[in-house]
Amino acid sequence: MKNKGMYSAFSPIMLAVGIIGLVGCGGGDGDDSSSAGGGSADGRLTGDIVYYAMQCDVSQPAVGTDIIVHRKDGSILSQSKVPSTGKFDIAWPSDAYHFTYAQQIDGELFVHSKLNVVAGDIGIVGERNANIDSACACSDYEFDLSDVKANYSGYSVYIDGKNTTSSAKVCEQDGTLPPVNLVLTPTYDDGLTPYAAQIDVNGFADNSTIYVAPSIFENQANEGVVLNAELSSGNENIYDPEFRTFSETDNGRVNWIQWPMSAQVFPGLFANNFITYSNFEALGGDDYGQVFYYTSRRHRVSDPNDTQVVQLQQNQQKMLQSTDAILNSFSEDGASNYDFTGIGSGKTMLQIDFGQSSIANWTIEAPLKGTLPDLDLPTNLQTPFEQISQANLSVMIYGYFSHSATQYNQFRAKVAEIQRTDLKTRSSFYDNYVIEQISVDIY
Repeated sequence: MKNKGMYSAFSPIMLAVGIIGLVGCGGGDGDDSSSAGGGSADGRLTGDIVYYAMQCDVSQPAVGTDIIVHRKDGSILSQSKVPSTGKFDIAWPSDAYHFTYAQQIDGELFVHSKLNVVAGDIGIVGERNANIDSACACSDYEFDLSDVKANYSGYSVYIDGKNTTSSAKVCEQDGTLPPVNLVLTPTYDDGLTPYAAQIDVNGFADNSTIYVAPSIFENQANEGVVLNAELSSGNENIYDPEFRTFSETDNGRVNWIQWPMSAQVFPGLFANNFITYSNFEALGGDDYGQVFYYTSRRHRVSDPNDTQVVQLQQNQQKMLQSTDAILNSFSEDGASNYDFTGIGSGKTMLQIDFGQSSIANWTIEAPLKGTLPDLDLPTNLQTPFEQISQANLSVMIYGYFSHSATQYNQFRAKVAEIQRTDLKTRSSFYDNYVIEQISVDIY
């Protein structure tokens, strides 16, 4: 990327990673990838660029967002702005290769680049923006849990996935308020039955206190199932994995909870239940920064009575080796080849995030293998990156076991297709998820 701000921020990252030993173990098979992309004489690229509210699912056209089309070498081919509709339809000629859009929100710059793009629909993209929260219809509620806590003294109470509050902010979806979700999970005794229930808050005034009767947990449908969840024998070096569960509903994801003991689901209330395993570890650092590794795996709980076994992919060494090529690209201010294929399985996309909160952030979506070009930006968009003094770099690879490494544009097309169908409950396309990530924090 052609700016000295990125170069100065990445120089210490290079030293930090270079000194840290390559630790962990590698393994797994992957797919070959290619650098296919580009347009045609009559090609068009279409999509929607929006702002999403922070508090609800409302979105608004991101009018005036900068759109940049890059040639294969990263130089700028054309520039335009998002119109009042939020929809764009631009030429994607034979020398068009990469797509970038840039949004300014409260003085912070967000740049998103998609590499090796082919003509077609990129779907709906955009950043969250608290400035449009006023378009959300939300109400605040307090819950009187006194009798619940008396009757279930050995339990912790979660309200919409949180056990640190007795209140909830509820925002309308499709003109109505979704139910508030309550979960009772044993605090100390793993042998107790967990419970869950839903409270309909429609009809209660904003800032009301709602009494919760213990009887709402008494039906058989309110009883949860404690999962027999375990990591496979290949993860014997992980001593404290994080287990979470959640349910996909017409009102979105509910009860996203990290369990202090055994993971739990509530099939009597929710049909689509999932468990996520993850592990986060510090790989070390020096005077310049700290390097971290994250791995996670998600799958549907088809039968809660079955043992839920998942093997977390652990490829710290290979991730560090491949990330080194990305770092070289920044430090040398030029294009570089990279290859994240063959690192585990099920992955299709590479995502690189660089920046500093409150100043500027750049997200690059790319194939697992290819060339990271020397992407150019207009001067006004380069300037914020020169102000970065404490950078963070994240390099992650992910997928849904749905497409091979060479099918990244088919993957993008599928995601756009799902967005356009506007499903109430999230598509089963996303049931199985895998991710590995290296991140670097600069002091």
